[in-house]
Amino acid sequence: MKNFLLRSVLLIALFMLSLSSSYTQNGWWKFDNPANLTAAEPGYGNDLVLTGTQTVIAGPGAGNGAVTIPQGSYYKMTHGIAPNGGGIKVNKYSLLFDFKVSALGVWHTFYQADSTVTDDDGDYFKNTSGMLGRFAITYSTTPVAVDTWYRLVITADIGTSFKSYLNGTLLQDHTPSSIDDRQSLLSYVFLFGDNDGDDGDIDIAEVAIWDYPLSASEVLAFGGAGVPLPVELVSFTGVTSNGNVLLNWETATEMNNSGFSVERKHDSENWKSVGFIPGYGTTTDKHNYSFIDKINASGKYTYRLKQIDHNGEFSFSMEVEVSVVPSEFKLFNNYPNPFNPSTKISYNLSADALVSLRIYNSIGELVTVLFNGNQAAGYYELQFNTNVNGKNLSSGIYFAELRANENVQRIKLMLNK
Repeated sequence: MKNFLLRSVLLIALFMLSLSSSYTQNGWWKFDNPANLTAAEPGYGNDLVLTGTQTVIAGPGAGNGAVTIPQGSYYKMTHGIAPNGGGIKVNKYSLLFDFKVSALGVWHTFYQADSTVTDDDGDYFKNTSGMLGRFAITYSTTPVAVDTWYRLVITADIGTSFKSYLNGTLLQDHTPSSIDDRQSLLSYVFLFGDNDGDDGDIDIAEVAIWDYPLSASEVLAFGGAGVPLPVELVSFTGVTSNGNVLLNWETATEMNNSGFSVERKHDSENWKSVGFIPGYGTTTDKHNYSFIDKINASGKYTYRLKQIDHNGEFSFSMEVEVSVVPSEFKLFNNYPNPFNPSTKISYNLSADALVSLRIYNSIGELVTVLFNGNQAAGYYELQFNTNVNGKNLSSGIYFAELRANENVQRIKLMLNK
């Protein structure tokens, strides 16, 4: 769980995705339920549609199920990804396969992007030498072994890059095809099927699809077959509530998660931790988290989550920005009071206003105007100095009057020399 994924964003990415980004894990199938092998994980796409047969087998890890898909059988995956990447098809995506083959010397197909399985050859193979890829986009130079579980991840940015990774490590930087060409996806894709028999029996323990090309660091975090996916951050939001900031986030899965350090930055300040929320260790259940940050000044605040593993490794989420606006008009008591030679006067504006802040002496005479003009809603602080127009004020009682549109408030100040 060295990197934790943002779904919203599966990952954030990792994250460090901006608020304008929206990336999603669109499908996830684990084949763990013998009563419904084609079922999607809750919240992750549609069930697969099987043509032919499938057989339950043991997966790569304890409690990890799998299936054997024999030659001539295949799944149809309706992934729900909208056309992207500048074309009319899906040109940006990632696919994950936990797989095992029992023989070399035969072909195996991972997916077929044509409109029907019989239209053409598959679009990503294991060839008879154990290499992965396709002739037009190049094959890998390192073969897979028989009876060994692997985690294959394919990341596609069609027209720019097309890469495959095995157990988290780059296997092949393939030659990318053109936008809307053969590697691009329709609204559905066929898994493990081929038109002319190049689809030998294959064992499958997990399949997943995303609507963007995963980064190398994200793929590395996935590790090998049977390894649970890292912390997947489904959402991370921040809103104001009674002058404070309420942060909410949800995870779909967690692995080795010690917890989340909530970090905040205000204006030009450095990031600082304002709290810690424990995680759930390793879990495939969804979990919701919340944190209230008590704010003592209005303004724009930026938040991020520092997700920390039990081994001390960490990664950051996307950032969210929250504007805190005072809930009421208020003139605060000055500080210090009594004062000499200066004091600070602060106030809240709950709405944009024409504002004046004036100082009067004890008999109501105007001493000075600290501010007169328009101000936006927010928190303000001004300094009142006893040297006014080159003359030092005498000890005594003074009054500060704040006017904002129709609102008026006053406080008493004591100058003590």
